Amino acid sequence: MANGSDIIFPAEDALNPAVSDLKTAHPSLGITKLFAQLKIDHPDWTVSEKRFRKALQSVAGSTTVSNGTPASSNGDASSSTLESVLIADTGMDPSIDIASIAPKVKVKMFSGGKGKGLVAKERLQQGEVLWQEEPWIVTADPELYPFLASKRMCSQCFTLFPQADPPLSVSCSFCDTAHFCTRLCYSKARSKTAAHHDLLCPGQNPDVVNLLTFIHQKRARSIDAVARIIARWRGERDWGDKTKADEIEHRVWKGMARVSQRKKEMERKEWEFVGEMRIHEWKLVHIIICNVLNPQPTDENYKKFQRLLIAKHPRKMKPPPLTDAEVDRWFSFESFLQLYGLVGLNQEDSGGLYALHAHLNHSCEPNIQVRNMPKSFVPPAPSELPCDLPPPIQAGNRGTNKLTMIARRTIHPGDELLISYVNIAKSREDRRNDLREDYGFWCYCPRCVREKKEEDKVAAASSMSSIQKDEANP
Repeated sequence: MANGSDIIFPAEDALNPAVSDLKTAHPSLGITKLFAQLKIDHPDWTVSEKRFRKALQSVAGSTTVSNGTPASSNGDASSSTLESVLIADTGMDPSIDIASIAPKVKVKMFSGGKGKGLVAKERLQQGEVLWQEEPWIVTADPELYPFLASKRMCSQCFTLFPQADPPLSVSCSFCDTAHFCTRLCYSKARSKTAAHHDLLCPGQNPDVVNLLTFIHQKRARSIDAVARIIARWRGERDWGDKTKADEIEHRVWKGMARVSQRKKEMERKEWEFVGEMRIHEWKLVHIIICNVLNPQPTDENYKKFQRLLIAKHPRKMKPPPLTDAEVDRWFSFESFLQLYGLVGLNQEDSGGLYALHAHLNHSCEPNIQVRNMPKSFVPPAPSELPCDLPPPIQAGNRGTNKLTMIARRTIHPGDELLISYVNIAKSREDRRNDLREDYGFWCYCPRCVREKKEEDKVAAASSMSSIQKDEANP
């Protein structure tokens, strides 16, 4: 950032040519990314987005610049290749009671295609716990599969047992594929988090075996999450509270960041070589999920599934059949791709999908640390703040899948709360490529902008040195 004395408010005769050159150099970029590029090219300029749009209109004439997804996506700001961005669908989730979960935090909708995020309502101190959150959809990292299969870990909270199948632990009443530390965890897993939903229990819905086999063999955690989202919605729709079913539908289709997996992967360089194979695989997985959670009368699993729906109904009745709109929303191939993309954008490595955590945006200089603390962790009292961050968990121990959000440093009212989606120890190029590949955007956070300027200085100095050597040795 420039010092106050270095800030420049460019005149029209300086701004308009710069905007014109920018548009010429990056014809496929939308307004948001063009504006971001202007900031990189002229870090000492102060230009509002409104003024930038006016300048763009004046130099573009009748040309319309879209905020939609441009066609090209290769390269970064240091090259002549174009940078595009995938604009995710997102919105507000009114079902989250933020005031009770995180009283010092509020949701904010940002302009320019950024979407929603979280900001501080009050001053936060280093080491302060902002909130703790359990997943609303539980999925296990493939590295945990051996522990879960051998009954050495709770299928709901991922607590590691001191021994396999310890006393007072609980197995699923219908199958031998899930084990829990308490009956409370078992109850949560069957409905609240879908960690072991009745519709996905192989002892109650036999066709689930095919789906679980695919997930474990392919280590397909995202497919696991898609199936659990659908199961949780259908369970509430057919057996539970319609209000809860509506809340799940709103969260999934209007509240969480979402982009089609096909649209996301088509941006990758290798798509032309693997695209056909990927679509074929997706269609097979889609068929498997439909056979498990919405079998048709011609399917072998249909009668067993109908009996399960009736058996679990509070009044032992057959729930009303799905409407055409519900089938299209939850079981079409396009909806599968949308759900697959949603999981890729929002799934947290430690435990699955988290409703409030999913609001946090990225920075390569995060001010929030996300931790999985052991059950014995006690947040520091206000009188103990500020304090150091908790030390890393020792080898052989592990926390649960409950997330703990901790302030890494002092955060002032109005500051956005930011985490890192990638390993911040990586280089700028690697971080940005990881973010583009996995999340669909190029990072322009202050650290990336600063490191870009430093790289340009080094490159310019190297170029000047080469010129001087050539001049000295004609």
